[in-house]
Amino acid sequence: MLRNFLLSPRTFVRMSSTKSQLISQPFKMENTQMIRETARKFPRPNFISFDLFGTLYVPKKPVPQQYYEIAYHEFGINKSIQSIEEKFPIVYDEMLQSYPNYGKGHPKFDNCDSWWKELIIRLFQLDRHDDQALALCHRLIHHFTSEEAYSVYDDVVPTLQALQKQGVKLIVASNSDPRALTILESLKIKQYFHCSEHFHCSGVFLSYDSDYSKPTKAFFDEIALVEYRAHVDANYRSKNYPPGDFLSDCWHVGDSYNNDYIGAVRAGWNGVLLDRNRTSEFFKNVRKPQNDGCFLNENPETKRDGQTGNEMLILANNRVVITKLTQLLDIFKL
Repeated sequence: MLRNFLLSPRTFVRMSSTKSQLISQPFKMENTQMIRETARKFPRPNFISFDLFGTLYVPKKPVPQQYYEIAYHEFGINKSIQSIEEKFPIVYDEMLQSYPNYGKGHPKFDNCDSWWKELIIRLFQLDRHDDQALALCHRLIHHFTSEEAYSVYDDVVPTLQALQKQGVKLIVASNSDPRALTILESLKIKQYFHCSEHFHCSGVFLSYDSDYSKPTKAFFDEIALVEYRAHVDANYRSKNYPPGDFLSDCWHVGDSYNNDYIGAVRAGWNGVLLDRNRTSEFFKNVRKPQNDGCFLNENPETKRDGQTGNEMLILANNRVVITKLTQLLDIFKL
């Protein structure tokens, strides 16, 4: 047990990568076909990680509209919704390029709130020394860190409750800054995620606390190593439970094809794409094989979950497309 608890990140990656063809070559057709034909279709997961924005919660109104309403109605700043909608992604990208990871470690910013304050000033072209400008920044930052701005999808709490009741470990893996913790607490769903000593928070793994972000394999590897050490320590399993086997029962759920679905699979995890509106290529053209190997054949298995009748696609034993979060219960027969 001590050997695995002290396992270095480099050794963990090397051991897991060399033990599984799926990890070293996750999209090679022969490997994915092998998974589809195995008898172990959907074993009980070691843990399930969730993306946040767009997966567990969503803005109550479009973000540009919320910016506009607060700026105009509370501060008399008349910048059109269209202008905000057009300029926000430009300013956001510029900020990330100039001050990556929400300004972490940069002398210009005390914390991530300072980073967002600078974004708001640039977005509205405000005088950074003006009291009203500072008040608007404070108001918007508070607004977008609470239930004022977001709502939880109606299938989230029933799913998390059912998984927790069955003893499935739940964590978060998100490209976010520490405000995500406050949002989770405000939305009353933080309690579903276990504590991780590595990031000193309740089972929430954020890109802000790491040197990496989704969809990089290194981001998923960091999380997997923390959870592997915890699992080995809790279950008194050591050399009989190699990292490659552990990864084969790790799952990640998210609404982004590249960041969540592809990122997880490339890291050796199991990827679940949450496509609530059926807008992905999987539903647009399910018979056309894709170059990345996610489609194993011209007719991926389509089934309806036992609870709601909503459609989901089983592409392989390590990749599934769902339209409702509750379909996770049907996948694992929970």
